Amino acid sequence: MELRQLGYFAAVARHRHFTRAADALHVTQSALSQGVRKLEDELGVALLRRDGRGVELTAAGEELLPRAEAMLGEAAAARAEMDAHAGLVRGIVRVAATAGDATGLPAALAAFHRERPGIRIGLRQGTTAQVLELVRTGAVDLAIASSGDADGLDGAGVRATALGDEPLVAIAAPGDPLGSAGEVTLWDLRERPLILAEPGSGLRATVLAACVAAGFSPVPLFEVGDPVTVRYLAHAGLGVSVVPASWARAPTPAVAVARIAGPAGGGAAPRHRVALLRAAGAAGAAELLFAHLVGAGGLSGG
Repeated sequence: MELRQLGYFAAVARHRHFTRAADALHVTQSALSQGVRKLEDELGVALLRRDGRGVELTAAGEELLPRAEAMLGEAAAARAEMDAHAGLVRGIVRVAATAGDATGLPAALAAFHRERPGIRIGLRQGTTAQVLELVRTGAVDLAIASSGDADGLDGAGVRATALGDEPLVAIAAPGDPLGSAGEVTLWDLRERPLILAEPGSGLRATVLAACVAAGFSPVPLFEVGDPVTVRYLAHAGLGVSVVPASWARAPTPAVAVARIAGPAGGGAAPRHRVALLRAAGAAGAAELLFAHLVGAGGLSGG
């Protein structure tokens, strides 16, 4: 009976699903299934009851699970103590991010890797709802997502920490009149073809809410979340996009830029807010990366 097999079994028992457990452990589903079956063969009992929707623990599985978790916990504690003696930190941290919400994240992860080469890092992308669910289910340890405020991302099993915010700007083709204006309101853009972030993103929700507050509901021609693609579309004159200011700082392709002002009747200009999410039980390597990313601020890059 190997610790890896026990870890596979405990992950499947925790997620009640082979695919989600494999994703959380960053292994193939076939390797996970083989490991669990080998453990069952060695013990001579079935630990899991499989069906089309997921898995359930058998009586033997229910009895083994707390023992397996205790053994895994003891093994992790022993390794941490030995690493402390050796001056090393090991482990794996699984991160998720919404596209475009932290353009400086790759550089921050690379810097962390240089400082802590013994810690493996995994990265996935998705919508705000998807990365929030990944944190809730334990499939990732940390996530970067945008929202109107960090409290709006807090929930069962998830803790949110505000990383920072930045103003929104409008970008268009070089030579567009909005570039010489320097500042525009969203109402000024109401008849322009718009490029908005994809549905489900925090950036789109922020821009849509600000447009509605300004008195109109935009119907975008393009729904794109990748900063580079948005810049190319705007550069080609295919539309105007409202994006975080950091997206406009890249040198190419060239775009005209104007600040987004507050509503004509008064009020604050909309801002793009980013939060760092972590699983309630995150510890060890995940806490080290958490502290590093908080120190990196808004991760807006550029």
